[in-house]
Amino acid sequence: MVTLGIICPSFPEATPLEADFRESELQTAYSFTQGLLGDPIPPGLSLVQPDIVTRDLTLELYSQWQFEAETNDATGGEAFTLSRTYLIPRDTALNGRRDTTLAACLAGAETLIPLRELSPPMIALRVDGLSAGDEGYPLIWETRARFPADGEGQGSRDRKKEARAAALRIELETLLRERTAAANPLLETRPRLFWLAAAGDLMLGRGAGDILLREGPGGIFGETAGPLMTADLSIVNLEGAVSSRGSRVEKTYNFRFPPLMAGALQQAGIDAVLLANNHIYDFGPDAFLDTLSHMEAAGIGILGAGRNLEAAASPFVFSRTDWDGVKLPPVHVFGIASYPREASGWDGLSIAAGENKPGILHAGRGGTDKLKEGFSAEALDMVFFHGGSEWTTAPDTRTRGIYTDLIKAGADIIIGSHPHIVQGFEWIEGKPVFWSLGNFVFAGMENTGGGDEGLFLQLGFLEKRLVYIEPFPLTLSGPQTKIAPMEELKTFYTRSR
Repeated sequence: MVTLGIICPSFPEATPLEADFRESELQTAYSFTQGLLGDPIPPGLSLVQPDIVTRDLTLELYSQWQFEAETNDATGGEAFTLSRTYLIPRDTALNGRRDTTLAACLAGAETLIPLRELSPPMIALRVDGLSAGDEGYPLIWETRARFPADGEGQGSRDRKKEARAAALRIELETLLRERTAAANPLLETRPRLFWLAAAGDLMLGRGAGDILLREGPGGIFGETAGPLMTADLSIVNLEGAVSSRGSRVEKTYNFRFPPLMAGALQQAGIDAVLLANNHIYDFGPDAFLDTLSHMEAAGIGILGAGRNLEAAASPFVFSRTDWDGVKLPPVHVFGIASYPREASGWDGLSIAAGENKPGILHAGRGGTDKLKEGFSAEALDMVFFHGGSEWTTAPDTRTRGIYTDLIKAGADIIIGSHPHIVQGFEWIEGKPVFWSLGNFVFAGMENTGGGDEGLFLQLGFLEKRLVYIEPFPLTLSGPQTKIAPMEELKTFYTRSR
């Protein structure tokens, strides 16, 4: 009988932080390895307690940061990974932080937890600019197994027994690798984060559309042009119809953009637009239907509008895969509107979609109940909402009630627009709500008391959970926007608190 001892050698140079991780991870890996070897135990092998010095074979388990593996592996035999845990530094969203350093994390200045344990109101911080899903992310803790390079234990010097031990060592290495690869809940793979870029009201009139065609996305979107292109999904609220037809509806402001704008938005990286708003019908039903057709032809998703109620309530579906191309649960993006009657007398209820009537999904015409029918426990359900009271810094009672109702019904996140003012952020029953992103591109907002400001969002999700919240303050100048100094976020966080 060949005896095997599983030991966990110490690393005296470990920091207190590393020592804590090592103690918990090694104990888990030790139990896991015992289970692998004993299910069933190979013939001719006997497991002995780690404190028994006399043994024929030794299996070492050791834990370290993944970036240290090459150095530590060089001191022993060939190793393989038993467990891998992605750790993240955490903070509350309202503290306004989004990044830290590896040095601060290793020094114990940050609170580190497994990514899988993150929950509201906490968010993850990037580490030296890297998110947990990025190549080269450093905070990956691994427990590895190896037989010492010389293969010896402290047992008998019997040559036949040594030969059996050497042969069994090869068998054990193969067995452990196969069983570890087949079913190992401890071995986390690189997380596939889903990144959303979102902005508020985009109005392409008053010269903005001309600049977009002439100078490209950077001409009007400034530094946000890059994130719009690189995000998995980029969404804005389009304030106006895309058409060369129609007659002006009697209301305070009317916006219409040439059909070329649809292709220009697609080339700018915008994947879907919220059309459930108070300007999509500014030039009547013909222009509305043209807008749907032009968006569809450009491959841009439509939120909250359609040729009938069923279409208006249907989500834009975004399919996603992991790093190996395996399908992940989809993202469903819905749109809905609810805003007061205008001073001109124009009422948004008049353009609500019906069973055989083109229009928008409106909360005042049963839109919320219809929208909730599409929520799925498997999908990441996002709602883009256009409504509330204009020129207010906080949501009104009715709007808060609608948002809360949707969250309780299954919405995973709600992002608002329409007030033209940046409002705050909060968690409702553990789900994120951004009340209003304000304006994105909207000429003529100077001296309006907040209309020349906006909020651009980069949001990182793991499955259905919001992990990274990265807002950027915007400043509007005529038909152009740019990222403002980060200290300008102070107002957003004040309103959030």
